[in-house]
Amino acid sequence: MNIFEALESTQWKNLSLELKTQVMNQVLKYFVSPLKKISDVTYQQFELDGVKCGSFECSIDGERFVLVPGNQAAILGWGSGTQGIARNLWDQTPTQENEAYRKIKSSYGLKTAEDWEIFVNESTSPLRKRNVAPMLVQKRAQPVGTTYIGDLDIITGEFSGRLEDFSPIKQSLLSYFKQVQTFEESLQFVPPQEIFEKNKFYALLSEKNEKYAVYRHETCHLNQLQKKMDDQLFDLLTEDQWEYAISGATRKLFRWGGELEEDDSYYGKQTRQKIGQANMFGLYFASDLSYWELTDSMYLKSEKSEKIGHPLFDHLPLASYYRSRKNLAKEELMDPCDFRFRKAIVIQYG
Repeated sequence: MNIFEALESTQWKNLSLELKTQVMNQVLKYFVSPLKKISDVTYQQFELDGVKCGSFECSIDGERFVLVPGNQAAILGWGSGTQGIARNLWDQTPTQENEAYRKIKSSYGLKTAEDWEIFVNESTSPLRKRNVAPMLVQKRAQPVGTTYIGDLDIITGEFSGRLEDFSPIKQSLLSYFKQVQTFEESLQFVPPQEIFEKNKFYALLSEKNEKYAVYRHETCHLNQLQKKMDDQLFDLLTEDQWEYAISGATRKLFRWGGELEEDDSYYGKQTRQKIGQANMFGLYFASDLSYWELTDSMYLKSEKSEKIGHPLFDHLPLASYYRSRKNLAKEELMDPCDFRFRKAIVIQYG
């Protein structure tokens, strides 16, 4: 059995940890540039909604990647409308309307089961079978036009990372934090979710509100990003690769299952927690409508939009096979507050 056969998902799941470790060592030796620093290689068991996969995580130049086994017969896309979605999740009136909803409603009606079936099918990529190679995939998408330089602890103010890149932006970045004078002020202080100065830096608050991931920023469009990835010996995921990475080729519209109501009830909180979890490959994807994620083509995944208080309409952009109606022009400049991308290293011949 060669490395490519071992990394086929049907074979991979039956390998011993010893054999998996040997395969991972081969992947890192032959497919990752020797100029890149590899560290913190660990084996993990990942699971979401009953779908499991044991695989490896590692850091490449300080950024986390996961080994995703391949699938020679991955069924991707969607053509089943609202199948698996309870009627009450689409057969209701939104609590508010925005322009995007009104435009969709004028085109699709959104009244009958057939209306919703057509809308869902036309909001997702077509059903198809693809051979998807194994990949090392970035654990979280990063803001477009950025280069990660380190983390800033918002409690201590300490920075860990590339000091030579942080020093020129340090004062500008720290100026966004008002000096807390009293204990009461410290309790009320809410750090900004993101801090951005064009062509200088971008900082994104972690989910636990403990630190900022800090990036250098340089404005770019898709063609420039693709060239940069080539220069850095990374790949941008194709739409097929992206859909496989989020779904594992499971025949579910949503990676976490069919629950779509996020509220303050016990079950609503459980749903919110599942949506925010890593998937069966240990990868994190959008849990809200705060950004588009790029592929290597004009097709965008997820959505930058406002929720309207309708379970299916609000969550459809988070579906594994969703395809945004916004098409990206090759030379359209992208804002890191709106667009993210995910690095990968595809493991294949040549």
